[in-house]
Amino acid sequence: MADIISTRSGLRELLLLPFAVVAFATAANEARATWKPDYANASPEVQAWYRNAQLTEAAQKRFGFKSCCAHSDVVKTEFRVDKATNGDEWYWLNNGRWIQIPSDIIHWGESAPDRQPTLFAIGNLPTCFYPGQGGL
Repeated sequence: MADIISTRSGLRELLLLPFAVVAFATAANEARATWKPDYANASPEVQAWYRNAQLTEAAQKRFGFKSCCAHSDVVKTEFRVDKATNGDEWYWLNNGRWIQIPSDIIHWGESAPDRQPTLFAIGNLPTCFYPGQGGL
């Protein structure tokens, strides 16, 4: 009886193997990042910066991943700073609305290679932000 159960179990695993291979291949393909043309033509140093850009420690805990580029896209938008609260508050223009950038994703004292404010987001969810060098 144990041999029959073992054979059935082995047969089931053998039948499920092609599905596992397809699922793994699909996941690996979806996880691979591709460069947009404007970044693919950037210098190796700039490409390395984007590849190595990581979320802040607080954002890593909140989102569960580390790399800005692997999961998020750079958002082309406008930014503004509100200093009315005695501290820097950054906002980004999203679909015609100004939305505050969460403070736990801001890399204070750091900037992107072009020294411009650079925001990474997954859809409408900002994940990683580098203020421009010297502000706006």
